[in-house]
Amino acid sequence: MPQKSDIRIEFPSRGATYNRPVWGVYEYSTYPRSSVLAGQQRRVFLDSFDTQEQAEAAYPQAKTVIDSGYRAPDLSHLPDGPDLH
Repeated sequence: MPQKSDIRIEFPSRGATYNRPVWGVYEYSTYPRSSVLAGQQRRVFLDSFDTQEQAEAAYPQAKTVIDSGYRAPDLSHLPDGPDLH
């Protein structure tokens, strides 16, 4: 059964390598079993806007959040040590 789409409008738009004072639109889901991040939260960037009103007009089904939902992935299940090539 398909999951209900979880789309959020966040301010500021923030990730591992960026922090911008714009309204970012993200879709949330869970990484599939085939991923090394299986079961963890997945957050996919969709769009950005200068104003909250623009973002809400473009994504009326989204939930608006004044905060970033970015969380660094948990890699504790991966082995320590050098990569083998």
